[in-house]
Amino acid sequence: MTPNELGLLRGWIQGLSWPVLGEAYLDDAGTAETRRTVMALSRTLARKAELLNLTADAAIWQQPCTGSAEWIDKALKSLDRLKSKPAPLPQPNEACSRWLPAAAAARLAQTENIHSLTQLADFINRHGQRWWSQIPRLGQTSATEIQAFFADYAEVLGLRLDLARKPPARPPVTVGSSDIAPIERFRPPEHLSGQSGSNRAPVARCLLDAGNDFEAILAWLSLYDAGTPTHRTYRKEIERFLLWAIFERGKAISSLTTPDCAEFRRFLEDPQPAERWIGPSGQRWSPQWKPFKGPLKPSSARQAEIILSACCDWLVGQRYLDSNPFAGLSKRGYGRRQGTDRLLSPPLWDYLIGFAERQANNSATPDNKRADHRRTLFILRFAYLTGLRLHELTKARIGDLERLTGYDGDQWWLNVVGKGKVHRQVPIAPQLIDEINAHLRDRQLKPIGYAAPNTPIVGKLRNRLRDAPDDAQSAVFLSESALYQKLKAFFEAAADDIGPTDPVAADKIRRASTHWLRHTHGSHAVYKGVPLEIVRDNLGHKNISTTSIYVHSDKDSRYKAILGMSGD
Repeated sequence: MTPNELGLLRGWIQGLSWPVLGEAYLDDAGTAETRRTVMALSRTLARKAELLNLTADAAIWQQPCTGSAEWIDKALKSLDRLKSKPAPLPQPNEACSRWLPAAAAARLAQTENIHSLTQLADFINRHGQRWWSQIPRLGQTSATEIQAFFADYAEVLGLRLDLARKPPARPPVTVGSSDIAPIERFRPPEHLSGQSGSNRAPVARCLLDAGNDFEAILAWLSLYDAGTPTHRTYRKEIERFLLWAIFERGKAISSLTTPDCAEFRRFLEDPQPAERWIGPSGQRWSPQWKPFKGPLKPSSARQAEIILSACCDWLVGQRYLDSNPFAGLSKRGYGRRQGTDRLLSPPLWDYLIGFAERQANNSATPDNKRADHRRTLFILRFAYLTGLRLHELTKARIGDLERLTGYDGDQWWLNVVGKGKVHRQVPIAPQLIDEINAHLRDRQLKPIGYAAPNTPIVGKLRNRLRDAPDDAQSAVFLSESALYQKLKAFFEAAADDIGPTDPVAADKIRRASTHWLRHTHGSHAVYKGVPLEIVRDNLGHKNISTTSIYVHSDKDSRYKAILGMSGD
């Protein structure tokens, strides 16, 4: 700990104000940064005390500052005591739980049976850059802290991390063949591995380095970046298919036939036995994990079939399978196409924006709550005016905005990397630029052009961020789950508000989600005369037939014609 840091702590213990501490010890840092620095140093001292088995000292730094004369005396003596003792040094075979945050160490032990620092270093080197994505609920922030720990003690430990390599395909961890488990913790029994499946193409012609179905599936999944929505969705569907084939049909995937796939289609409508297949949402590492939350809706079953058929097509193309067993299935209807009813009409959209504005401008609401409401209003308008997908909303950065010179003057565009890593540009209206700057002000950040390029466009309000480009904290962003839940809570509140006067509208609003805003963007754009090709390019659709779900002219004409018959 540096003399400056020791002075900062002593001043804090003795009751100096945050502005005085920031000016004296942190180059005129603001209150928020000064408080964060003091709290971080307190955690460091508490951890050092724990490692030295000084329980009483650890308790001092883990408890809030009381400001009493007794606490001040104890804290100053503890600071001097800890300062005088050399910091303990880690050993390669010591437990991760001794040196790493308890939650991270527990996840490493539970999911990958990693207990020592040597085991962790080996795991990181085996998986490379995104090693942390292999550990459920271990995020990039925790991974960065762990990597910093190894860097700080590299000479002492004699352990070096290799983070430059592309992570290889995930090696499976064997569990009992009679257990239902996520794909990363499951390996089929040897006789159902697919090594000699009846639908295998000649092995000599196979283009994959895969000797069985499990390795072939992992090769297919490796085409998609781990952690992305696409990867998670594809993994979920092939995982269910693999487990069903083994536990219900007693077959390897490479031995399934078209009648088997027809039976799987029926299984998705009612996964039985329920005690084996169905359970509440749970973490993938939990022993209570189940593949299904219940029977699939027709649209979800259709999506599953499309994904699995595409997987089999790819395996046929790689000469692993001889034929696609889904290709022989009869076509069937799956109900209404998505997008046709998952949108908000212009009057309903105007109501939602009005409700959000009332929340944001309610003077009776505390300032911090009003700021939260203003962010919700911004998210609604940003999502609606851009049509971005959920993961695109959370990954949008200030540096992705580009100012170009057009025929009529300056234009703003947002560079987006969407599904399949396909790049597109989305136009940003001048009014939305003003709203982005207003949201940055709420987060105590500088406007576009001055804020750090990696600053999220949609960000957290707490942990006020500074604008230095090298400030890692400027990357603090809302996760996909947090943004989704934020809007779901807003829709619930709006439904409660309109419910007494319009229960039908309330029911629709209650079902809305972030993706409804994308559908609403597309539908409203087409209704206002925006050419279908432009809507397709803005939304990032590969095929214009996907965009055509937003064309309602035929339906509208039919409705108006029948309305005319009734005299309305």
